[in-house]
Amino acid sequence: MIDPGSAAAPSSPFEQHRDFLQALAYRLLGTVSDAEDIVQETYLRWAKSERTAITEPRAYLARITTRLCLDHIKSARVRRETYIGQWLPEPLVQAADFTEKPADDLAHDISYALMLALERLTPLERAAFLLHDVFGLPFGEIAGTLNRTSATCRQLATRARTHVRAARPRFTVPVTDGERLAAQFMHATQTGDVAGLTSLLTEDAVLHSDGGGIVRAALRPILGRNRITRFFVGILAKNGPAARSEVAAINGQPGFIKSDGTSFIGVFTLEFSEGKISAIYLMRNPEKLRHLAIPPALDSSPA
Repeated sequence: MIDPGSAAAPSSPFEQHRDFLQALAYRLLGTVSDAEDIVQETYLRWAKSERTAITEPRAYLARITTRLCLDHIKSARVRRETYIGQWLPEPLVQAADFTEKPADDLAHDISYALMLALERLTPLERAAFLLHDVFGLPFGEIAGTLNRTSATCRQLATRARTHVRAARPRFTVPVTDGERLAAQFMHATQTGDVAGLTSLLTEDAVLHSDGGGIVRAALRPILGRNRITRFFVGILAKNGPAARSEVAAINGQPGFIKSDGTSFIGVFTLEFSEGKISAIYLMRNPEKLRHLAIPPALDSSPA
């Protein structure tokens, strides 16, 4: 039984802010497992702290998590620079019945477009932007976290904001349209429907795929709907259709997942422009899919 006064009790400040810390760490790192490790380390430090002297637990915990993440980014830099092929964030898979959110809702935006925009920022820009624009911490508090002046933190966030605005998609589709397009694209990739694939893609569509050098994936972005269509037809001819597949929300965006019945073999996230698919993010790296559990719908009969 958990002691109600312990650091891990459901009513403790740490548990009240755990989801916030997990969201912050995931956005800073782009990996679920590393984010979980950081939050666990934050908990250990919180448990050892003199909590009676802490007046703002959320800010205190955010400071610990952010500093741990920045240290992790430094240590992971060499591995990232030698990564084979395209690097994509680890996907978060939800049920397909996700809800509409405003286009400027940064607090709930974990789309690949935003995650990749964050990845292109410096670590300090990323932290300042997330802490202020996404999670609402004042620059005075951020200054203490980043060991910079408030004015410097404001400049970091401003530069980051400019890059993020330029990178986020300008077009969205209603949820029902996104689910429909995802289902049609999933079916076309399963059947090798060339005409169907071509009709669903914008002419300048782009495909990003991450195999991590472990499984086969395009090392560079594939540009144009004709090349993308050939890519998927080639995969189908080589590997055959996936055993099971299902439309899902990936990082809050329409997409679908493919499974061999025991593990994921592909997670697809889609972006749209004027009613068609303009970008596809395909995660195939098995190390980045290990945190995902096969949904019950994929555990039973083939699609």
